Order: sequence, then structure tokens, then C-alpha cells
Amino acid sequence: MRLFLLAVLGVAWVGCSKGDDLKAGALSIKIHYESFRPGCVTLEASDRDDVARHTVATVKVPAGQRQGTLSVAVFRQSGWSQNVRLRAVAREQGCDGAQVAEAVADAEIPGKGVSDPVELTLRAVDADDDGFVSTSSGGTDCDDQNGAVGGPKVWYTDEDGDGYGSRYLPPSEPSCQRPALTSASRAGDCDDRDRLVHPDQEEFRCDGKDDNCNDQIDEVFALGGECKNAFACPGANTCDMTDGGVTCFSTIQPTAYFFDEDGDGEAGADGGVTCGPPPPGTTAEYTDCDESSVYMAMGKFDVCDRMDNDCNGTVDDGAPCKLDWQGVPGGGSGQPKWNAIAVGQDMAWLAGDGALADAGNVLKIQGDGGTSLSLCSGSWSTAWVSASGQVFLGGGAGKLASKLPEQADCTLESTPDALATITGIMGFNASDGGSPTLYAVSSGGVVYRWIPPAAPVQFATLGINLRAVHGTTATEPLRVVGARDYNLPVKEPHVFRVSVADGSYVDEPLPAAVTGIYLTGVSVVNARFAYAVGDNGVFLEWTQGKWQQRTAAPANVNLTDVVAFGQKAIYATSVTGEVLFFNGTNWTTAYLGSRAMRSIDATSPTRIGAAGVQGTYQFFNRP
Repeated sequence: MRLFLLAVLGVAWVGCSKGDDLKAGALSIKIHYESFRPGCVTLEASDRDDVARHTVATVKVPAGQRQGTLSVAVFRQSGWSQNVRLRAVAREQGCDGAQVAEAVADAEIPGKGVSDPVELTLRAVDADDDGFVSTSSGGTDCDDQNGAVGGPKVWYTDEDGDGYGSRYLPPSEPSCQRPALTSASRAGDCDDRDRLVHPDQEEFRCDGKDDNCNDQIDEVFALGGECKNAFACPGANTCDMTDGGVTCFSTIQPTAYFFDEDGDGEAGADGGVTCGPPPPGTTAEYTDCDESSVYMAMGKFDVCDRMDNDCNGTVDDGAPCKLDWQGVPGGGSGQPKWNAIAVGQDMAWLAGDGALADAGNVLKIQGDGGTSLSLCSGSWSTAWVSASGQVFLGGGAGKLASKLPEQADCTLESTPDALATITGIMGFNASDGGSPTLYAVSSGGVVYRWIPPAAPVQFATLGINLRAVHGTTATEPLRVVGARDYNLPVKEPHVFRVSVADGSYVDEPLPAAVTGIYLTGVSVVNARFAYAVGDNGVFLEWTQGKWQQRTAAPANVNLTDVVAFGQKAIYATSVTGEVLFFNGTNWTTAYLGSRAMRSIDATSPTRIGAAGVQGTYQFFNRP
């Protein structure tokens, strides 16, 4: 090691003259240490002739060395004798640490020159070289065989178990052993009831508290800055006490906007809430309580139709309302079987099978109640009436037919499949008053397009037993229903969405519980709502982009047809002779008969007709 000379003590001859040189003679001292790293070394010199005279100095020790020699020079000091006693002391860790080694020697300071070295040796054991000396040498090392274990620690109360003791309570006496589970060797915890709060971490949550005990609150969050919340309302950044994040707090209330979804010119669908510009196509005025139906909105007059037309929360609260149906209850011999009804603006048509082969099978019912029965050769299953009053029929042997209001006979047309039955037909009136465009479906799984006087053409092939077809406009897709039943032990119901542009189609998934039945009727309200019915009381609703099963008809009765005006106004016919009404929650009986109903049609909620076997037909007509 490097030797150095340090003048730490000066000793002078007793009684020397004023001019004596006190530094003419020096005592050389060498302090040796080994087997440990002294934290502090002191050298004490005392006058052996007068023990009251003594002095102590700290000797600088090079850091990190386990052995070495410290060189010190002692000079005379006024009033002292030449005879001194030297005492070197080593302490652990620092000058306040435990004394671990001591060396004592007597010496004489020469009058002149430098003496031979006085050797002082300090020895202590630090086996693991961690700076703490073994207790056998007077040190405090809790385990001198483990360098990771030092000396005794002070312990602090740690009630929340986060490893940091409370800053507000005094520590225990130093100990090698942790005194209790609720103690820690580190202090500084400013909230010893919350284990997430302690020093040595970032401020991790915005909560109005000092979470890292640095005497600052939420210092890493930009609180108070200008911002806009999720509704584009101006505000200031504040702590979100629900998740510890930052939220934009605004005292400004956003505006709710609405848009028209059902096409009735009134807005009731959720258009968003914002402090910003109104979303396109929206208004802040809420005027429609049911965006599934064009027959319900604020400002409308309430009519007798089982609907809350004026959105005041009450159904049929206008003029006195009679909900009875009128018509022919049917029964007796010689009655036709009405399989289809088509309700127009000024008249309605019934079609089916005559009681006899040459008996009338088409009935025209005038607006004034007058009737006209005629024969159209064939067996008819379905009907649709145009704006001009012309009826179009579909039936057995793949036949189609049309009949003008004043035409005595009918005009027959055929499809290529004479073995199939045309089970459903509907059409769209031409905007220029020309021929309508009709779509018909067959039990053979074919969709036909028919624009009279041209012959019908095969438009799509779906390959299942189709039962009904419906759509809303000439450009929107059709819905076609039925079931796959050929060589199957259990029927598989299906709903297809068919494009009127090119005949492409999508087989729309149905709920898994809907199986083993025919779907027999379908009614499309708009692009967002459609309804289908079938055997065993099955009642399906298309909403939110998928088919969902709704409340089944009472007693799981087989349903034969359906017409819908919105979510809260759906009518269906049953094989037990009922016309059932669904108000969005429950089924009730609108008409109760005793003969099976086969078909229902309407132009509005106040003009509805239903028909069935043994000559039965009923109408609900209100101004």
C-alpha cells in the first residue's frame, strides 16, 4: 500500500524555552490491520506522566481493503512529557459503530529526528467480507458466513404488509431477527393502512392522495388542463375515482339527438349525445316513440287500431273504439276453402278451392260490401292485389293467374314445374302505372319473377319447400320462408334473404331451438324488422341483424300467416280459427272463430282481412 505521513498529534518538551522547535522530533507510528475492513480507525495519545493530558484523532482508512498499514507521525506538544501511551481502535462500519479491535503501546518522542516505527496491529474477523465483523470479534454481523446478511436492523411497524414501515411510528431497537410479521426494515410509509401506498414507486393512480409518499399528490397527472369529454363537452382533467385514471369533467350538459329510422318523418332513434355539432341527419327534437312503425309518432291522431298512434302512452284513447271484426263466420256444406286473401284499397279478393269442381273459387269483395263469386280454373293457394285492383294468383300444378276487377274469367299462366304448388306471391306496383313486378315461390324451392304480360321466369333456386314471400319495396331484398323436408326425418326451417337485383340469396341463421317445423308466413316491416311464423306457435323477429325467437303463440298453436306494422302490432292467423295480436309483449285474441284461418293481409292497421276454410272470412275496417 502507499505509505503516508500524517501529523495528527504534537507533543512538546516540558519546560522548554520559548524558542524551542516543537516539531524537531517526531514519533513514527505504523498501524496495521488485517482480516477485515475497518469502518473507522482512531489513534489516542496520552501523557503517561499526567493522564489528564490526552488527545484523539481519526486516521483516514483507504476504502475497500481488508488489510493495510496506516502511517502516522506524532509531534511534541507544549506542556507534555516525552513519554506517551498510544492506543489504536478500529470500529465497524463507521466511527459510531461497534469497537472490533484495539492495540496499545508505550513510546517516547525523540527530541530530534524521527523515531523508529512503533508497530500497532488491529485484528478482527469478517469471514464473509460484507463490512460487518463477526460477533466473536465484538462485531454485529448477524451471519458472518453469509455476505448477504449484514448487521442488526431497526424495524418499523408495517400494518399493511407492503414492506414499508410507518413513517409516523418510532423504530424498534436494532435486531438481527424480524420482531413480528407486521414489521419492515424500511420506513417511510405515509399510509400504513393501504398496501398500495409506499415509497419507491411512481404515482400510479389519480385519487387525490400521495401514493408514493413523496409529499406530493397526483404529481404525474396533468390535472386541471383543458379537455373534452366523450361527448365533446369542454371541461378540465380530474381524477376518476372509479378506476384511478384521469377523466375530463365538464359541467356542460350534452344535447341528445335523434333520427328517423322508420321513414315516417319523425325522429326517435338514438342519434347520439354530444356538445359538438349535431350528427348528420339528426334533430334534437324527440318526436317518435316507436321507430319500428310508421303508424306511431308524436303529432299523429290516435285511431282505432290497437296502437299508440300519438305516442301519449295510451292505446286507442281517441274517439270511441270498437275492435270487433265483421264478415262471414263460415260453416255448413257447399262452402269454398279460402286459402288466400289479398286486401286492396277499394276491394279485397279471396281465392282457394271451390266446394265442387265447377264451383266458384275466387271472390271479389267491394268496399261497400258487395261480393262477386267467379271461377278461375285450378286450385289457388296465394293471392296479391295491385293498386288497380287486379288480383294475381298462384296455385297447384305450377299455375299462375290474373284477374281484373271487371273481368269475367281469369288469365292463366304456367311455370315450368307442373308438379309444384305456387305457395306464395307478392308484388310491387310500377311507379308509372304499368304492369307490377311480382315474385312467386313454389313448393319445389323456386323463386319466380313475373312481369305480365311476359311469362314468369325462374329467378332463384333455393331447393327447399317454400311457403311464403314478402318484401317492402321494389329495390329491397325479399324474405322467403319454408322448410327443407325431402327425405329428412325432421324438417329444417329456413329463412332466405333474396336480392331483387340478381336473385342471389343468403340463408339466414335461425335460433337452434327452432327445428322440426314449417315456417308458413313472413312479413317484412322495413330493413330492421321482419317477422316469421310457423308450426307449434313459433314466432320469430328479425332485429339487430339476426333472427330471434319471441313469445310463442298461446298453446303453441300452428300459425299459418302473419302481417306486421311494427314491433308492437303483429297479427297472425291460426289453424284453430283465431286472429291473434302481439303488442310487443303478449299475445291476445283479436278474432275468435271456429274454422281454421289460412291467410291474412292488410293495407294498414285499420284495414285488415283474414280468410279460411268453410267459406270463412273476416275484416277489421276502421276509418
